[in-house]
Amino acid sequence: MNEPQPVDDAEHARRARRAWRIALVVYLVPVTVATHWPRLGFGGGGIIDKFIHFLGFGTLAWLWMHAKPWGRASLGVVFAAAWVYIDERTQAIEVLGRTFSLHDMIAGWLGIAMAALLFAIRRGATPAGSDARADWELAQDIGYGTGSSWRRAALVTLAAVAVLGTLFVLKQWYGERALYLGTFVYAIGFSGFIGVAIAAFGVDLFGRAHARIARAGRFVGVPRERMPFWRAGFGIATIALLLVGYELLLVAMFGSEAPDDLKVDQEGFFVLRQGFLLATVIVGIAASNSIGARAAFRANPSLAARR
Repeated sequence: MNEPQPVDDAEHARRARRAWRIALVVYLVPVTVATHWPRLGFGGGGIIDKFIHFLGFGTLAWLWMHAKPWGRASLGVVFAAAWVYIDERTQAIEVLGRTFSLHDMIAGWLGIAMAALLFAIRRGATPAGSDARADWELAQDIGYGTGSSWRRAALVTLAAVAVLGTLFVLKQWYGERALYLGTFVYAIGFSGFIGVAIAAFGVDLFGRAHARIARAGRFVGVPRERMPFWRAGFGIATIALLLVGYELLLVAMFGSEAPDDLKVDQEGFFVLRQGFLLATVIVGIAASNSIGARAAFRANPSLAARR
């Protein structure tokens, strides 16, 4: 029998990093144009700008971390955070008819923080320098270094927007008998958020399956076990802690009742609650899986050893 061909992990990593960098540029250009479009408004569909900043810049951070500027994901977080500041400051250029908003900037940084937390939790599920970490990274690189994965992910996201977004708009119509541009923007953003999460799960499955094939039965990856009560409790505690932190942030910014000049910003963060809740659920699930995987590595040190 022929011996399995060695896997070129570095080549897979280069392909994935190139794909992420292309996605970053493709995303960054229209987002920057949209945030600087003169006098852009969404009409009476609710105060959604904080949600848009949270989702938009959280996505930007996710792309930048995977693009790994100078080979470091942490620099992606720094660049994304700096971009929020630059983006918000340049909106104050008089000809644009827009203004600088500290609260918009905080919403953007909040999205970046959640993206960074999720990235760190998922990466931390495997011990640094172990074969399990190498296999996990290979699975990620195969998944996101393949053009077909990106196409399937786009189709899943569009399907979620079409189905869930339509349901959301219909719900608003039956509730208020009125639709606004903001209604559609929020529906697209929220349903797209769900679609991306589902698509990412699918890409992970695709990457793990092909990494197992590439490793010819020597794939370690992340241990998959039944979820005992303590793991579920850890995930729930993570969600609760993040939600409490969000409420404390609102109190710190607006107090028990916001002044009249801050009521619009306060309402924006109330609308953001739904998107933040969805993000915390995703982080909580990732945290419970990560802590379970780390426990499995401690119980079986050979899983974390190098081959």
